[in-house]
Amino acid sequence: MSITDALILGIVQGATEFLPVSSSGHLAITAELLGVENNSLAFSIILHLGTLLSIMIAYRESVWGLIREFFLMIKDLFTKKSFCMEKSKYRKYIPLLIVASVPAGIVGVFFGDFIDMLFSSVYFVVITLSVTGIILIVGEKIGQKADKNIEQLSLTKAFGVGLFQMFAVLPGISRSGTTTVGGLTFGLKKEEALELSFLMALPAILGSLLLDIKDILGTVMELSLPVVGVGFVSSLIVGYLSIGFFRKVVKKGSMMIFSVYLWCLSAVLLIIL
Repeated sequence: MSITDALILGIVQGATEFLPVSSSGHLAITAELLGVENNSLAFSIILHLGTLLSIMIAYRESVWGLIREFFLMIKDLFTKKSFCMEKSKYRKYIPLLIVASVPAGIVGVFFGDFIDMLFSSVYFVVITLSVTGIILIVGEKIGQKADKNIEQLSLTKAFGVGLFQMFAVLPGISRSGTTTVGGLTFGLKKEEALELSFLMALPAILGSLLLDIKDILGTVMELSLPVVGVGFVSSLIVGYLSIGFFRKVVKKGSMMIFSVYLWCLSAVLLIIL
């Protein structure tokens, strides 16, 4: 893999991880067009680390709040014999994020090899990209009357949002898109559904990192440090910018533009591939 390949893949990862257009699908298609070998799928985890850091920067207040309150909960458990969940909204976020992460975690553990195999089928990705476009349209209509904050979400509904994320393990199904739609489906207003979606990405990416740690180490050993560095930094910078862009679109606009893009992309790919 060349530095140019790493730069392109990093930009694609950063731009599409947080926009509801499926980063996995775009990475698979880009790798196919670049002629990059299949070890780029392991390299994609390195790119995900870049976007993981971009989330932590963009949502630093929430991320810090989660970390701080987690340790304060442990302290209260020993000193007051209670987690004292009423002290902070971030304490309420923690069990919600854990429950919401369960479905995708189970699928990743038991069906990881099968899912990796699907990355080699560009035509499968074309179909799932079109499906993502449909999901966004449905979510846009569902979310018009949603008005709840994250801390008002029940554990049962958080698990329901997690089921949406479970399907996003498939290449071509957008994780940010499906989890945002999942939040809207269970009553979260747009900005809250989007924040939950981004926060859910933290355990999802960390989980992928742990599952693929052997592949990651193998990739780092095979690739030069400049290639790894360029991919990581480009995904971090572009990822941070795409988070800000998507937040503005969700707040002021419509996700219809992403659906149209996905359908047009699918049609073009069917013609040229």
